[in-house]
Amino acid sequence: MKKTIIFLVTIFFFAGAVFSQNIEQKAKNGNVQAMYDLAQEYYSGIGRIQNQANALVWFERAANKNHIESMHRTAQMYEKGISTPVNLRIAFNYYLQAAEKGHFISQLIVAQKLEKGEGVMRSDSRAYLWYRVCADRDEVLACRKMGDYFRDGRVVTKDHSTAKYWYDKAIAKGDIDSKSSLAYLYIANEGLAPNNIEAAKLNKEPFEQKIPLAYYVEGIINMGEGGNTKKAFECLLKANQLGIQQANYPLAIMYFKGEGTTKKVTEAFKIMETLPKEYDSEIGYIMGFAYQNGNDVDVNFSKALQFYTNSANGGNPEACKAIAKMYENGLGVKKNIKQAKAWTKKAFDLENPKSKSIVKKKTIKKKR
Repeated sequence: MKKTIIFLVTIFFFAGAVFSQNIEQKAKNGNVQAMYDLAQEYYSGIGRIQNQANALVWFERAANKNHIESMHRTAQMYEKGISTPVNLRIAFNYYLQAAEKGHFISQLIVAQKLEKGEGVMRSDSRAYLWYRVCADRDEVLACRKMGDYFRDGRVVTKDHSTAKYWYDKAIAKGDIDSKSSLAYLYIANEGLAPNNIEAAKLNKEPFEQKIPLAYYVEGIINMGEGGNTKKAFECLLKANQLGIQQANYPLAIMYFKGEGTTKKVTEAFKIMETLPKEYDSEIGYIMGFAYQNGNDVDVNFSKALQFYTNSANGGNPEACKAIAKMYENGLGVKKNIKQAKAWTKKAFDLENPKSKSIVKKKTIKKKR
């Protein structure tokens, strides 16, 4: 019996060796599939002694002869630095070649690389196109990313209804992150009717899983009527620490008003000064008022005027009125009634845009 087993093992060993030699010969003769198979043997150590440097040589040869899976494997080896120095540019180029030939995994990787700028110049528009290809075949991550693009208005026009469509598709496939993203849409009050009850229901699992955006959603829900302001502050602070930029404005307001935490105007201002220009209308007026009246900060008319001006340029009529008063009373500026009237008029125009358009029409008629 033992002799029979030894005999069979010997036969299988020599048969395997002959088969491997046959693959190697075919590969050397230019057979692309044999090149890939040989590379696999070298990579795994099954059929011959493991040699990943040789594996890369044969994967790359096959890739350069349009073998799709070899393109993907070559890209992986350059990306991870397996038997070669890490080279993200070469890795991306091979992933792209595979993606263009329909390799599903490579298509998603190309989208991610373009979004992050790894091995290639960052391009949201190109990333969007590849994510769309993947989303159309219901790739979970790609569906969520499509939702993100429409939620934030990146590359495409902001459209929360379309964002919801993509998040729903991802959620149907079990994506927890998309639950917090859809919950966010229900509290954003942009395109979808506000629904704190649905938002809280959706956000439960992501919050338990400590997903960053879920902290923001939980914070906003608790800022509402009947909420827990202390919990709201803690959640918004955590979201801020995790890099959720949407948390910055409500967190600053809570510091400024002392809601859910000790009042800290300087901390509020520190956050406010980092906010993008879209917040100038609101925070400019708040900061201007504080500096003008010495609300927990030293009176500084120069800073007050600066922040009021930012707010006024952002379309806040109250800031225009405040600037008018400063010119009227000579607070931090030389008294100037003409400037005061000009700012008062701007406030009126912002509050009454229709009357401004009527005046324009009358002027046009007179010219005719």
